[in-house]
Amino acid sequence: MEYYIRTYGYLGIVIWTFLGGEEGVIVAGILAREGYLNITGVIVASALGGALGDQIYFYLARGHGARLLKKSDRMAKAYPRAERLVQQYGALVVLLSRFMIGLRITIPVVCGTFRMRAVTYSSLNLLSAALWASLFGMMAFFFGRAVWDRVRSLPRFGVLGLVLILTISTLTLFFNRRRRRRSQGFLRTGIRGDGDE
Repeated sequence: MEYYIRTYGYLGIVIWTFLGGEEGVIVAGILAREGYLNITGVIVASALGGALGDQIYFYLARGHGARLLKKSDRMAKAYPRAERLVQQYGALVVLLSRFMIGLRITIPVVCGTFRMRAVTYSSLNLLSAALWASLFGMMAFFFGRAVWDRVRSLPRFGVLGLVLILTISTLTLFFNRRRRRRSQGFLRTGIRGDGDE
């Protein structure tokens, strides 16, 4: 991967992040730290590559969503969960989709099947990819090859799994507090309404 990115530069990053995942961003960030690439260029190229793949799935799903699900057992299994998340949280799920390992491809398919506005999805998808590329690119830039060694040494997802756990934990706390506030608001409104009658 390192040889490929060194050889093709920013185009290589776009292609690798389009086909793969965080590994390409991390390797490119390490190369930026070592002076082979510019970190801003790494982040832009990684964001474009990551967003482009999701865009393709989104547009395919707008016209052929059912066919995509029939062809992929993995996607068909993940679809109900992704559908619930999109229905419940809408734009926020799209914004965080690049960090949702296991649902990253399915969320664009759900959005395309639901016929979400193309401008809305594309804007959120590009922002999500930019956040994703910035996080992993800067992490690799500041911590160098130690990040790659950690990813390879830890089980399966390595550092990515740790980041995902922290993200999910933060979101869970946020949404739980939001639900409580809403339910308390409804209770107060109901009590006031009864008093007015």
